[in-house]
Amino acid sequence: MLDAYRELIDLLAETPRRLQGLVEGRELPAQRSNENWGPIEVIAHLVDAERLCRQRIARMLAEDTPYFRAMNQLELARAGDYASRSLAEVLEAFGRERGETVSLLMNLSPKDWARKAIHETRDEITVEDIVEDLIEHDREHLDQIRDLLGA
Repeated sequence: MLDAYRELIDLLAETPRRLQGLVEGRELPAQRSNENWGPIEVIAHLVDAERLCRQRIARMLAEDTPYFRAMNQLELARAGDYASRSLAEVLEAFGRERGETVSLLMNLSPKDWARKAIHETRDEITVEDIVEDLIEHDREHLDQIRDLLGA
């Protein structure tokens, strides 16, 4: 069972390197706006999503079945002013945030992975569900960036 969790953690740990390789040395399309994202805004979104998921996991470990509202990504984009951020800034922030998430997950017991919460739109979720969602979220946005770059 621990091998399965380790595999999930390894997949999460790979994303900053994969992201760096995808954008490094490329001509990036001009940043657009907080509503219509280019690669930099997508990475800024990954930073916010990472931080939110880690906060949720921490609450799940500290509380019995906390309740989570759905994330409003456009509200986060406006609040974080994604369109004003630089590539170097968002890449560094994502690497740092993902590193903190990986560190948190490395210390979990099998029982911790099964801790539960109630999500506004998804009903009951576990820590493992959040990690699996993060992996899928990474894949979707890496594909989105590839498409934006014409790669």
